[in-house]
This record gives sequence, C-alpha cells and structure tokens, in this order.
Amino acid sequence: MSTTIPTIGLSPYLTAANSNDPQKATVIAAIREACQTTGFFRITHHGISPFLQSDLLTAAKHFFALPLATKRRYIDTTARKGYEEIGSQTLQQGTRPDIKESYMVGTELTAPKKPPYRPFEYPNIWPDASILPEAVFKEPILKYHEAICELARIIMEILLKGLEDDFPGLRSEKLLQDFCREPCASLRLLRYPGPSSRGDGEVVAGAHTDFGGITLLLQDGNEGLQVLYRQGRNEDQGIDGEREAEAWVDGPSTPDAYVVNIGDMFERWTGGRYRSTVHRVVNVCGRERYSVPFFYDGNLDFKVQPLDKKASLKGKGREVTVREYLMKKFEEIYL
Repeated sequence: MSTTIPTIGLSPYLTAANSNDPQKATVIAAIREACQTTGFFRITHHGISPFLQSDLLTAAKHFFALPLATKRRYIDTTARKGYEEIGSQTLQQGTRPDIKESYMVGTELTAPKKPPYRPFEYPNIWPDASILPEAVFKEPILKYHEAICELARIIMEILLKGLEDDFPGLRSEKLLQDFCREPCASLRLLRYPGPSSRGDGEVVAGAHTDFGGITLLLQDGNEGLQVLYRQGRNEDQGIDGEREAEAWVDGPSTPDAYVVNIGDMFERWTGGRYRSTVHRVVNVCGRERYSVPFFYDGNLDFKVQPLDKKASLKGKGREVTVREYLMKKFEEIYL
C-alpha cells in the first residue's frame, strides 16, 4: 500500500511547444497513475505566482480577523456565497459540525445575471470597502481566481488526455471545451482555529470526499490534511471506521505547491477509473491554519454520463447535469 502523495512537476507540460512532445506524455502518464491509485497528487512548477498565493492568504487573514458580528453581515445561506461561521458544515455525517470558518467566492461575472437566480449563479458577496478596502480583499482574490481557473483547465486537459487509452474514440478536446465553458469554479477561504481543550489530533473537518470535478488546494505550510489510503477497490473505502488495510496518511503542506484531488462526479464520469478518495483535516500543527481549496466543477448544464458507452447502454450511471449533482450534495452537508 502506497503511503505517499506523488509530487509531479508541471513545467515539462507547460513549456513543451509540440503537443506530441514526450515530456508532455510523461506528465500525463504520471497524473493518470496518481488518479487511478490514490486520487491525490501534488503539483509543483505550475506557473502560479507565489505573490498571488501570499496575497490571497493575507486577504483571508484580514477578513477572519474582523469581529464575529461584522463577519456575520456577509452570511447568505441561500446563495452559499460569503461567510460561513464555525459549525455551519458537517462534512462527515453522524459527527459534530466542522470546526472551521470560511468565505466562499465564485466567478465574478462581467455581465452579472439578473434575479431570479438559479442555484450556483448568485453574485459574489463582498465586504464594504470601508471595512476591507478592495485592494486588500476583493482584488487579490479575483486576480488569484483568474489564475487558478486557468491552471485548473490545464489539469482537466491532462486528465482527459490520460483517459484516451481507456476509452477508444474519446474526443477529449471536445469534452474539455464543453466541460470548461463558463465553469462553476469557486474558492473557499478557510481558517481552522488553534487547538481546543481536546488538544492535538482533533478532527476539525470530518472524513469526506469532494463532490465535483477536481480540487486544487493551497495551504499555508501548516499540516493538517490527512488522506485515507486503502488497498483494494475505491468503493470499499470506509468513512465511519478504519479497517485492517486502511491508514490515515498526512498530506504534505508546502506553501507554493498544490494538492490536487479527484471529486465524486469525476469518478462517476470515468466509471471509477479515476478515484475520489476520503480525506479529512486534523489539528496537528498546534496553531491556527489557513488553506484555500479551489473547486473546479465545470459547466452547470454539462451532462455527466459514463464515458464507457457499454455502461450507458446497460443503464449504469443515470445522466445528470453538473448543477443537479452539486445541488444534491450540498443539501447533505449543510445544517
């Protein structure tokens, strides 16, 4: 049983001019292997400026330092944008609520949609400039969002190219275009408070899998992510208890690298070839911790159906839109 998250440098893929360059094929093969085994991998040399990353984490710290009464002004439980206070989510059913606070930001549309809004299309919520100047909060977030969205599209390109051998005739470029058109792409600023009376080792975000396409996680250098490694088929992974062949493995936390993982929807789409793996967050660093997951879930009207045509003909995996899938999942985790 592997007990490490593989690290893959993206530079050969990003810099190779020829689409058939062997260096690109090496990166595709490495990411494909990671997705088929652990469902997690770490990327370096990805092209995102460390200054953008640092400014984003600083923006998060500015907001979470505000008084609770002020932060609560930016709660919107209908839009699911803006602030969520500690205890708003329960990622692992049957356990206590998660010990984290967050701030959710989606794509900032140049031509905002008009009400009534459909799910996941509500406008972003921004603090008053008198409380947090745009240069301190809104601007660094939007600059980062634009950059990470492009990186996520590149990762999706690599993932789809890695499936071409599994699904002969797969039109990966057409799928990429359809999936990535006006994508549902959200980042969540997260703050985990310092240790409580329970001390180190306290679970602060329950065991879960991510819902949608792919997640790119930026961390502040403090560890806390744990991934559940299990021998055997992915559907045998357990959330409620560890079995003989299971082990929680600490995920690396390097400030400028990204930990990438596959979501449930992508696993469903690929018929299980790419794995959505159980993970959680544990207080192991002994102090507050900041991280920013970026969820890239694709076009809301994209129809997710098995890439395996035989499975489709047998009725396995009902066709569902991205919007429908995400709505169902969100209903399960909010109190």
